[in-house]
Amino acid sequence: MKIDFNDKTVGGFTYEFVRGLSVQQSGAAEFGECMETMGHIENNNFNSWISEWTSTADRVSEYAENQLKNGDKISAEKAFMRASNYYRMAVFYAAHSDPKHRELWSHSKECFQNMLKLMDYPVECINITFEGAALPGYFISGGESKRPTLIAIGGFDSTMEEVFFWVGSTAKEYGWNCLIFEGPGQWGALMNNPGLHFRPDYEKPIGAAVDYLLTRSDVDADKIALIGYSMGGYLSTRGALDQRIKACIPNTLIVDCGAAAKAGMKGLMKNDIFLNKAFGLMLKINTPARWSFQHSQWTLGVQNAHEWVKVYEDFTVKGHEDQYKNPMLFLFSEDDIIDAAAPNPEIVTGLLDFMLSIKCDRYIRLFTKEEGASSHCQMGGLTYANASIFNWLNHVFRDEPLFNACNAKRAKMFVELFGKYGGKGSAEKAAQLLKVAHLID
Repeated sequence: MKIDFNDKTVGGFTYEFVRGLSVQQSGAAEFGECMETMGHIENNNFNSWISEWTSTADRVSEYAENQLKNGDKISAEKAFMRASNYYRMAVFYAAHSDPKHRELWSHSKECFQNMLKLMDYPVECINITFEGAALPGYFISGGESKRPTLIAIGGFDSTMEEVFFWVGSTAKEYGWNCLIFEGPGQWGALMNNPGLHFRPDYEKPIGAAVDYLLTRSDVDADKIALIGYSMGGYLSTRGALDQRIKACIPNTLIVDCGAAAKAGMKGLMKNDIFLNKAFGLMLKINTPARWSFQHSQWTLGVQNAHEWVKVYEDFTVKGHEDQYKNPMLFLFSEDDIIDAAAPNPEIVTGLLDFMLSIKCDRYIRLFTKEEGASSHCQMGGLTYANASIFNWLNHVFRDEPLFNACNAKRAKMFVELFGKYGGKGSAEKAAQLLKVAHLID
């Protein structure tokens, strides 16, 4: 397929390609392998995507095995790393009813486990007890003695292996422990506990993760932070209701999933029958919507469009504003603001309203096209994201200075973006927000 880098719609083939390639910074992708694979894929054809990425993953996995037999553990480790990522990319568009769904996911995990055996530092495979279920996770130590710890969670469709490539390995480099786990609705948790769907009160599984951390002698109980990616921006914001979370980073902020779901169905909400039929027609031509609904059937347990909209109604942080006491860093990419506005500009305004209504210390980082980090969750610019994340965390917990804490050009861009894509009065609200929040680089 011809790659259109201007089309960065989440769930579309171009964005998912960029997402998979982004972990090259951790060694989990090679540009040449990825470009060659994409050249064989038929655009918007799920089967073609699955087949080609599986073929690449198989080849790289076999190469890793051969290198290991030859005694080259260094290249074997790197190849297993890439194969894990490519199998994850392959399974992305597989329906949960397809045997390939579990098969390819299992291959991704197996390659990741093979990689762990060859690494020069240990990564612990752990389980977190939660309401009779076992939530899988990885614990990466930042070094000897008690350390600050970052809990990192993905979102609607990311795996914990992918989150490791995003931030887990980097945390260790900064001297931080990192706990990555999968909660209700996420891949490993749902595979191991069928029916454990996403739930709005994510402060409860996050609380279970904190309970686990407090059993460890290498965790500083007063220095536990939380980051959530994509839908994890909502999950982490709910998770921060647990006051043992001393700092939270939503990447990116989602205030009300129900309002966003309804806005995405604009013009189709006449009645349930009309919605289901109209949405069924849309799925035939809209690749991101087709993938998202297909994945929702598994992770949310829904069967049709009106159930999909209804199940999200309780996924909100509204009504909890006065409970946020600890510092928060809100990460925004240019595309996230534009995409949030696509169904309804009031969604964008709602982000400002929430950030204005909470009274904790607030920090904001805007990632730009100039940096190559404007895609959803900074895919394509993860090194910029990680630099800001750990600079801020070290400022909060270690009293280290913030780099370039004031940037007039970026402040102007922030106000203009929210003014352009938000509802009435959004520019004024954005300017007001910057008077009470810290804009950082």
